[in-house]
Amino acid sequence: MNATRTVRLFDLADGMSSISAVLPSVQAHGIFNRLTQQARALKDFRAGRSDYGTKEHDQPVDDPRTTDQIRADMFSDMLLTSVPSLDPLAGDDCGGLGAIKAIVQVTVPATTLAGTSSTPADLSGLSLVDPETARRLAGTAPGWDRVFTRPVTGTVVAVDRYRPSDQLKRQLRARDQHCRFVGCRMPTHRCDIDHTVDAALGGPTHQHNLAHLCRRHHSLKHVSKWSVKQRGDGVLEWTSPTGRRYTDKPPGVAFEPDSIDYSTHSTSRLPYCGE
Repeated sequence: MNATRTVRLFDLADGMSSISAVLPSVQAHGIFNRLTQQARALKDFRAGRSDYGTKEHDQPVDDPRTTDQIRADMFSDMLLTSVPSLDPLAGDDCGGLGAIKAIVQVTVPATTLAGTSSTPADLSGLSLVDPETARRLAGTAPGWDRVFTRPVTGTVVAVDRYRPSDQLKRQLRARDQHCRFVGCRMPTHRCDIDHTVDAALGGPTHQHNLAHLCRRHHSLKHVSKWSVKQRGDGVLEWTSPTGRRYTDKPPGVAFEPDSIDYSTHSTSRLPYCGE
């Protein structure tokens, strides 16, 4: 196989970048052909021109994206979320190449997070990120730093962390057990820990302001008119876009103790764990 194969990244203007790969021609053309077929199939499906995988509640949607744009979106989605076929531990949630996640460092102005300005975010000093994308990234990030700077020079003077401690994570896992959106049972190990009141708006990293949300409902909270409040003791009150309220209580942990017949034992001992 040709030794010149490689992948290169080039930063462009307007917050865009180009990633190119030099591959054997058969693989390169195969990749492009597959992306093209998938893009056209998706566009036809969403427009109602294909019955592949349709469901009764699906409604035709006019996808405004061009085939080129869909190809690019599917290219990034598959590379960011799929597991390589050569993963030696494929299917093992505890490790393997599938456990490796993409890492980027994005600095977002607090006013952009709050939606009061349209100042773009900064991607490690290499490129700009549009405000909508920056807010989406911040909303789904498991943790991030708050950076205090001098107003004129921009010099960093302090940083604090909004990632929950390991002890707090254990406590939240024991309390929540699953996604805390009403009716969702996605287990906590597949969920994000969300600040009920956004950290950018002063919400503390505390159990009374944190709850597990799966990626779908985490995004729903940030990009839709659904809202949520904490009512104490881990109880969440969700309000739908129509104003209807739903209460979700943490499942808690309860065990029924074994019955002990004291009439047949002169001495009874409860289970003991320790040294």
